[in-house]
Amino acid sequence: MSDTTIATNDWPEPDPRLVPLTRDEAVEQLVSDTGRSREVVDAMIRDYLDDTSARLGYSVHRWGLDAGDVAEIRRDYEWREYEAGETPADARARAAVNAAGWAAKAAEVDRDHSPGYASRAEQQAAVWAERTEDGWPA
Repeated sequence: MSDTTIATNDWPEPDPRLVPLTRDEAVEQLVSDTGRSREVVDAMIRDYLDDTSARLGYSVHRWGLDAGDVAEIRRDYEWREYEAGETPADARARAAVNAAGWAAKAAEVDRDHSPGYASRAEQQAAVWAERTEDGWPA
């Protein structure tokens, strides 16, 4: 072997977060992670691809998904109540109610006696408030 040749066993393993997944692999991963049905997970993936296409201005439905996409789908779409037929507007309205409720709890809690709960309430208020924004893929 010459000095310019690289043996294939010397190549580093690919970063598992960047390895492309088939749609079926992404569905199985999300079904396992969320406990949602295949139909709901398919809707979550479709909405993610629709929203990404709209943001970029061209379709990404033929692109592969990777672990980063799966994590983003789980984080950004899992909270929506697909089984109840919740629309994006309904989801944002529910998020606004939840944000207000958590903000009220955060304001009422005695931080000296319950610092952990106060921190959790503030964090939940922020999470739900972020979900009310129009740019959030609901």
